[in-house]
Amino acid sequence: MFFNSVFNIMDRCINWFLALLMAGMVVIISAQVWYRFILNDPLSWSEEAGRYLFVWISFMGAAAGVRYQVHLGIDLMDKLLSPGVYRWVVVLVNLIIQIFLLMIIYWGFKILGIIQFQESPSMHISMRYPYMAVPVGGIFMLINSLRIMVAAIQNRTLDREVRI
Repeated sequence: MFFNSVFNIMDRCINWFLALLMAGMVVIISAQVWYRFILNDPLSWSEEAGRYLFVWISFMGAAAGVRYQVHLGIDLMDKLLSPGVYRWVVVLVNLIIQIFLLMIIYWGFKILGIIQFQESPSMHISMRYPYMAVPVGGIFMLINSLRIMVAAIQNRTLDREVRI
């Protein structure tokens, strides 16, 4: 099916993006340790860059967590309810999650308009880029929550195997 191919590509892109963000953060923080303690000349921008990368990792990682259904949940409901009832509990829970995510996306974009001209102290980049993690991550979480809800309605489950 066409959508499965698109979603598989999206999942892999998110996974690669997360891997690159984490690798970048490790390199930057390692360089900071080297410069600070070995060369005794700390980098002025590395702590800020590491913080912004961590924000992106958090929101995109949350989107991947929604996709692979690894966020905190109550397994007891699965055991206590019949499969048919549990399916509709999954649908209801994902509807609540989607309402919350729509608010996060809306306010995330709203804040981008407010802080677009603010500049970061060390790197001198627009604060739009670090703050953009909120609505972008929210959009991917929303898409993945919709995928889980549709799969539950169709009485199927999403593959939970992580592919890179």
